[in-house]
Amino acid sequence: MKTIRELWALDEALEKIVQQIQMLEEKRNSFASILRSERHKIDLLTDLPLAQRYIVDNHLARQVTPTELSGLRVCGVDGGLLKNTLRGVELVITRANATIFEYTPSNRVSAIYFPEKTTLPTVKAELTPISRREAELNASLERLKGELELAIRVQDHHPAELLLLDGSLRPHLNDRPSQQSIFSRKYGEIIELFEKLYTKSEETGTLLAGVVKDSRSQRFIHILGEILPHLITRHPELEPMLHLDYRSVLQLSYDSDFFFRILDVGERSPILRLDNSNIENTLEGEGPNQQENGLVCFYLRTAEYDYPLRVEVFTGSYDPKSIIEKIGAMLLPMSSDNEEFALPSVLIDADSQARLIERDLEFLLNQLTSRIGYPESVLKLRRERMPFQ
Repeated sequence: MKTIRELWALDEALEKIVQQIQMLEEKRNSFASILRSERHKIDLLTDLPLAQRYIVDNHLARQVTPTELSGLRVCGVDGGLLKNTLRGVELVITRANATIFEYTPSNRVSAIYFPEKTTLPTVKAELTPISRREAELNASLERLKGELELAIRVQDHHPAELLLLDGSLRPHLNDRPSQQSIFSRKYGEIIELFEKLYTKSEETGTLLAGVVKDSRSQRFIHILGEILPHLITRHPELEPMLHLDYRSVLQLSYDSDFFFRILDVGERSPILRLDNSNIENTLEGEGPNQQENGLVCFYLRTAEYDYPLRVEVFTGSYDPKSIIEKIGAMLLPMSSDNEEFALPSVLIDADSQARLIERDLEFLLNQLTSRIGYPESVLKLRRERMPFQ
């Protein structure tokens, strides 16, 4: 049982954290309120070469007009992942599923599942001794590979106007192995699959987008930090920012948090170009090179009490603004059913079909131990079989 002194110390620590959060929130709100008042007047591009390099349109917020979904077919692709470390074996279990929603004139939705509604998971074992970091990397690449292969295949079987991936349209920096890694070839295969997906989507005329659930990107924040002094000079209404130490506010903010305060429901952010430049360290490194300039992203606020969606889009050779207008118009009505949870309904369904649960892992582990003939104490790590858990 905890003593009064221990409980008091815990309470003091929590109170200190609360005060820090509240102070930061006040600064963020003050910063955002100044920009909100001028958001439709500020020109982000004129005579600002840095902004022109990374930003497609010039306003902080634009209204999105929702489209009528009747007659549309939208596909969502998601993957599930479970992994476990045994002695000498890295076990990876993945499953990729696609949900296709057909919207009927009577405002009803019919669902098609590919390859089927209940798909058996794929099980792979890595027997080469690897570090814990590489084990995480291998599992992530296996899941991503399954999702990309399925996203390519589904377009031949169930053509749709819009194909949504759960996640980014290119590998994250954390998924890139070192050149000496045994998984560098697998990473190369992932790059090729992304490029095949871009090409396939152009061939089929399918709009391709990736929805990032919980983005930690600071790409726009870094750009804004560079151009804000010029904007303050042009707009005297922004001068109160000089008393806020706005640089420290920006350093402690994500794009999604910023646009949560700037955008109203039904509005989107400026369109940002995605490339391999170092404007943001999470975007450095190799990525799909083919048609790299065809990748853009934007933030779309679809719910009153949830953060905006980060949406990455492959535009190919088309005008990014026209493509974003179409995709935003579709995403807004299919992501607005719940004011506290902003995610397209087709991806919610795809997630439920692809998700793997711990019971699946336990079943496979039991099958392995019984067939190998070793007791669990030989195969399972100690941390997995601590007594009195």
